[in-house]
Amino acid sequence: MRSRSKHVKLAEGLARQEQIAPAVEACYQALRVGEIDPLVYCLLAELMLSGDFYDEAIFAASRAIELDSGCSPAYLALGLAYDRRGGMWDQSILVWHELAEVAPELVTAHVQLGEAFAATAFEEEAIASWRRALELDPKEARAMYDLAIAALKREGMATALPGFRKAGELDPSQDALFFTLAGASGDGQPTPVLSEVAPERGSRLEAAYVLAHEEDLFSAAELVRLILDEDPDDAETLGLASYLYLKQEAVDEAMACALRALTLSTRTPTAVYCLGAAFAKRPGLSYHAARVFDALAKLVPSKPMPYVLLAESLLGLQRYRSAGESYRAAVNLDPACVRARFGLAAVLHTEGRHSEAEWEISRAAYHDTRRQKLFWVLYDDYAEGRA
Repeated sequence: MRSRSKHVKLAEGLARQEQIAPAVEACYQALRVGEIDPLVYCLLAELMLSGDFYDEAIFAASRAIELDSGCSPAYLALGLAYDRRGGMWDQSILVWHELAEVAPELVTAHVQLGEAFAATAFEEEAIASWRRALELDPKEARAMYDLAIAALKREGMATALPGFRKAGELDPSQDALFFTLAGASGDGQPTPVLSEVAPERGSRLEAAYVLAHEEDLFSAAELVRLILDEDPDDAETLGLASYLYLKQEAVDEAMACALRALTLSTRTPTAVYCLGAAFAKRPGLSYHAARVFDALAKLVPSKPMPYVLLAESLLGLQRYRSAGESYRAAVNLDPACVRARFGLAAVLHTEGRHSEAEWEISRAAYHDTRRQKLFWVLYDDYAEGRA
């Protein structure tokens, strides 16, 4: 573990609390007393980056790397600063390549490297980088979106659509929508033990949602079965049953449960979602999926994901203008929706508006890296001597 002075610890604590100005002052105080430490410059680079002071972030990160060429969080901050500043793609490629060597298992380094290659028209190298990212993490949605965009530019929407569908399946925000519609987040709740769940409908359904959220699908299905044995016409439970079938790729069974639930109650949002998702998984049913997701968007107009799902169905129907409007509605509701921004980029490419499309991809990258809080993961590893 690397030793950290009181000034570094103070700056670090303030930075983690997003108290930017006091954290910057603590970093400069450390430098004033002669602490020439890569950690200080790392923190300063991250703080400057968060305030969009890109030149200052580049200087601080470069200084950290001069002091220690193995300083992985400094490479991350430097690469992001180059990317966001724009017009420095050659330097960006070098930095992401270095980070991929310093931290070869860091998936985001390969994704960012691919996006830097793509910005400089090195398409083959970009595709190789994204495929490497997927080798490291087959669930990396952003790399799949990038590959779908590359397929769109090279061969058209028909070739790109399967990639967009696959990326959507990898995106955890779609599952989050289901639990939001159900009013059951599942976060922070203890894992239920089947033998200890009270034998009444409310307890069983609540426990089933928690188990489904944790992807213990078989235990959740057992509780669903017990509820439906007592009341086969429980629309909410049928909606959950449909979701469990979807997670196991049993699309026909999911469709049947969702249709039954909606026959009993047309305002069961989880069943509406599951029916649309089931239609979306069947080639040739994009029209039906679009109708269902349009109804879901009207049912919960404050949620961005129904608009994204509607837009993806419209892409399959080649209704690009309508898809763009739906993607923009999602972005207006949630500017950090990476999935919507990649979809909007696809629509813009079909319209020949390539520079606008690349801007949307850059915004997707911006929000994705902020969400992951990768800097602090790398910083902690580096400070503790693991990197």
